[in-house]
Amino acid sequence: MDIPQEIKNKFMVRSDYLDWINKETSIFAYLDLTNMFHWQDVLGWKFRIEDAISQLFTFQNIKEVKIYYGKNEKDLKNSEAFHNRIKKTGAILKTKSMKFIFKTIEEGMFFQRKTLTLFDGGVKNKIYELIDELQKSGIAIEEPKCNFDVEIAMDMLDDIEKLTAVLLFSGDSDLLEPLERLKVQGKKIGVVGVRGKVAGELHNIKDKYIDFGKFYTGKRAYKRAYISENPAEAGPRD
Repeated sequence: MDIPQEIKNKFMVRSDYLDWINKETSIFAYLDLTNMFHWQDVLGWKFRIEDAISQLFTFQNIKEVKIYYGKNEKDLKNSEAFHNRIKKTGAILKTKSMKFIFKTIEEGMFFQRKTLTLFDGGVKNKIYELIDELQKSGIAIEEPKCNFDVEIAMDMLDDIEKLTAVLLFSGDSDLLEPLERLKVQGKKIGVVGVRGKVAGELHNIKDKYIDFGKFYTGKRAYKRAYISENPAEAGPRD
């Protein structure tokens, strides 16, 4: 039997999170999905975006949910299928094509500089030999890039007359300036994130910090059963 989301909120979400959300009359939520995917490494489990959106919509005072997520032209079928899943939730999807940046294979891709100092000369030489072989092999490494900071900032400022608070699912310090403008207009700032993934500047300006792991009540997939939806990995899957 499925448990109603309102019951999950009441018994699984921290009461101070619920109190902060419920006292606002008009909250707009902005979810930087690619940023959120990086939270999964800290959480140790993978969230389901439909469940996160559905949970937000159970709060009557959350008026709009906007999702920012790139389109992978190199895996268009799966990418569009994932976008359609988001659209079916009632959330507003903002998207654009990902850019792919070629990266040079070097030791920094495998080890932090500090870690390399722990190895003796023999081990270091083997590492450099491996990197040299990889470079000679002609393997091309592409890193997808699709930043939505400008789009999120513009949307928050465009929505300023319609909201009393924002709920930002991102830890990016580049969003500080639009948040400062909202604050000057008397709007409340809620920041959702996980440990170590939220910039100090956002912590300083927030009215409420919400730990995503203590807020999300949806399905959780642990590593063995997980197929990535992150555009930086294999791409979305049905």
